[in-house]
Formats: sequence, structure tokens, C-alpha cells
Amino acid sequence: MIRYQDIISKFQIDGEITEVKPLGHGTVNHTFEIVCGGKNYVLQEMNHFVFKYPTEVMNNLFLVTEYLRDVIEKEGRDPDLETLTFIRTKAGNQLLQSETGSYFRLYRMICSGEEMKKPKNREEAYELGRILGQFQRRMRDFDVRQLSYTVPRLHDMKAVVRRLLDAVRADICFRTSDCQEQIQFVLERSERLYRLKEAVDAGQIPLRVTHNDAHYSNILVDPDSKKAICLIDLDTVMPGVSTLDFGDSVRAGAATLGEDERTGDIEIDLNMFRSHLQGYADEMARVLTPKEKEVIGYSVWLMAMEKGIRYLVDYLNGDQNIFDFSYERQNLYRAVNQFFLVLDIEEKMDQMNEIAAAVFAKHEK
Repeated sequence: MIRYQDIISKFQIDGEITEVKPLGHGTVNHTFEIVCGGKNYVLQEMNHFVFKYPTEVMNNLFLVTEYLRDVIEKEGRDPDLETLTFIRTKAGNQLLQSETGSYFRLYRMICSGEEMKKPKNREEAYELGRILGQFQRRMRDFDVRQLSYTVPRLHDMKAVVRRLLDAVRADICFRTSDCQEQIQFVLERSERLYRLKEAVDAGQIPLRVTHNDAHYSNILVDPDSKKAICLIDLDTVMPGVSTLDFGDSVRAGAATLGEDERTGDIEIDLNMFRSHLQGYADEMARVLTPKEKEVIGYSVWLMAMEKGIRYLVDYLNGDQNIFDFSYERQNLYRAVNQFFLVLDIEEKMDQMNEIAAAVFAKHEK
């Protein structure tokens, strides 16, 4: 049982706890809203089985949010509203390790925002793109070499394919025969999975500060205006390719169905894609390199491929990495869902590239 007052007393805040309640809908960390001394805070017990390097995660968070505060202040805006503010322990540490080995962190709660699950219209899609672009724009001059890679080899497609081949060879759950069609689907496209890595190695695409989980559920939205306030859930912030953030937000936010739908009717909504991109480009068009602009549509395809492969690997390995498990073949159906999305993106890629060219052209005038 968590003794909240004992934990809170070790952070650099004062007062008695008057209210504690569970917060959010995440499945990784245990999150609570704490009212202490008349102020609202968020206390999280970090899942160190998922985040195996909690001190590196927190160092990244402090570096990024403190840098953001300076940038936001220079823009004449309110850093208490537009980024998270993490609080150190009284010993000066970035997180607290309990006697039982659990890790806790504390930050100020932004009470004027609410979390959402998925953009329902083009205005909300625009806001998702804009707030992601704003985050990346504000971090554009940050020395990304200061950040740790807290999720090793994230978006490393050679490693992703290697894990699939290892899972197929091992076949520890005797499931390979169930998904020959899906395995072949990946292998037929394997040579197309490495374009971004090649562009990074060639110096055409720089490494930037990326969020790596930029879905609509990870932004705070003003409940009245529905304008995005800031990105939250920054645990996966680290060096990365900017367009993969955009690609994943579109993959999740502009798809017509969710990942757990068990039909082949999932599509990418081109109007939602356009709105995502318009918001993103309003912030990032003058920052992105020509190559980054060129691979915008490809990045959506790549993130759908990566997500599908990861679900397929999880299924072959016995569903070891699923947090909201509902039925035995759930990961396989999720993989199939994403591969149907890949097929639709492939059919629409020319249209997506035309939309991207037109959106970016407006910012060159």
C-alpha cells in the first residue's frame, strides 16, 4: 500500500495531503492526482520493468522541460501552462526510490487542460499536428547529444525485422503456422523499411528531440476552445527522426478505425492527414530539411509497418509485451489491422505526397 504522505514529504513541497485519486487511462505507470497544501500535483510510480533506465528517463525529462521553460518565457508565454514542471526531492534528486525499490516522481498538475483519446474532426487533427510541431520547433536548437536513448533501438527497423526472424525461427508457442501470410507480407516489404536510416546516415535528415508517443491522448486540450495546450507523457523523449513522430500521430489519429477493430476496413483519412500536416507545417515547415519534407508520407507508412511487425512479434513470442490483453489472438488481429492500414497507405501514397507538397509550398511564399 502506498503511503502518500510519506512519499510527498520527501519532495520539495509543503503541506498536508487533502485528496488522492487515480488519474488518467494509461497502462504503464500508476498515476495519481494529489492535492497538497491547496495545490494540485501528479504523483507517478514509474514502471521500471518497462522503463529499465528510470534515472536516464528523468534526466531527459528535466533537461527537456527546463529548456522548454526558457524558450516559452522568451516567447512571452506561460511555461507553467505549456510544459510540465517536475519537482526534485528534498535531497535534490530527480526521482525518489522507495525502500521497496519503487520509483516515484512528482510534477505540477496543469488543471486547465483535459486529456482526449482520438481526434474526432479536422480541427482536432490540426491541433495535434500543431502541438507536436510546436514542441519540435521549440526544441530545434537543443543539443540532442545531451539526451540518453532510454528505449534502446526504438524505430531501428533492422532490429525490428531481426526480432521477427528470431521469433519465427524459435516459434516458442508454435504459432508460426498461424501467420505465414503476415510474415510474408513483411518480408516482401523489408527492403523498403530502411530509407530513413539511410537518409540519417547520409546527413540528409538530422536527429532532433522527439516525443516518440505523440498521440492525441498525450496532449492536454483546453476544454472550452479545444485548442491544444501542451504535450504530456514525455517518458520516451530522446533523439530521433522528427517525421516518425508525425507519422505515428497520423497512423493513430487519422486512421478510420482503432487498432483493436477486427475487420479489414481500416483506412487513412486523407482529410485528417491534411489537417494533421497543416498544423505540423505551421510550426515546422521552415525548420525541416527538404528530405524530411519528402518522407512525410513514407513516415506514416513506416510507422504502420513497425507497429504491425511489433504486434506480430509479440504474438509469436506469447504476448509478453501486452498490457491490456483481452483474448488469445489479440496481437495477431492488431498486426493484421495495421497491415491493412499499410495497404491503404500504399494505395494513397501519391495523393499523400501531393498533399504534402501543396502544404509545404504555401510556406515557401
